[in-house]
Amino acid sequence: MIVRNEDNTLLLITQHDHARLASEILMAIRSEPILSGPDRETVLLATREHDNGWFEVDIKPSIDTKLGHPYNFTSGPVLTKLQLWPRGIARVAQVNSKAGALVAEHALTVYRDRIDNPEWKNFFRSIKTTRNNLLKKSESDPPNQIAFKEAYRCVRLGDLLSLNFCAGWTTPQQVLGYRAELHKTTLVITPDPFDGASVPLQVIARRIPARRYLHDADLQSTLNSSQPEFLVGTANGK
Repeated sequence: MIVRNEDNTLLLITQHDHARLASEILMAIRSEPILSGPDRETVLLATREHDNGWFEVDIKPSIDTKLGHPYNFTSGPVLTKLQLWPRGIARVAQVNSKAGALVAEHALTVYRDRIDNPEWKNFFRSIKTTRNNLLKKSESDPPNQIAFKEAYRCVRLGDLLSLNFCAGWTTPQQVLGYRAELHKTTLVITPDPFDGASVPLQVIARRIPARRYLHDADLQSTLNSSQPEFLVGTANGK
């Protein structure tokens, strides 16, 4: 769950909806050569599904008992994260092995700062094995590592640009050779990846009071009674 603090309220966006927006942004990008090649649909699939392991977590979110607020995607119990990534990778791999390998690469990338943490040792070993096996299954032996890195670059690019908008990051971000800066509801990206086009952005969210929630059931009840709303904007190149 992406959790934004806004005017005494919390704006909640699921990882699934963030990932959908990531794929829509990627569909409009014209500056990455691999998106014009045969791997385009695989990259878009991996981007759209890169966070699907969060589904079970976001449908029944938990609170941080110290804060009384729902966990943001950057926080939460370690065990939850150790369990959700194998689940998500397996789902994608059932449809497309290479897309599954790209999601595995994403898991390894976003937690790379924990590679020396003993608690994560088995995670990295298992996910690396899964990634390699899926890549071998999807390609000739040996797999094209350069093409795979280019494909994952696009998955990560879509992820970070969508996060920039969904999380409301106002500090300019350096994103894989691009500069992304959010001005209210307009995401400005330099250099222009869209070949002059203006890309509509829309993601569904739920707004709840920024009060202290007593327990998970209290949070769930409030979420169930909240009305969905759309966070709307545009992405423009510069």
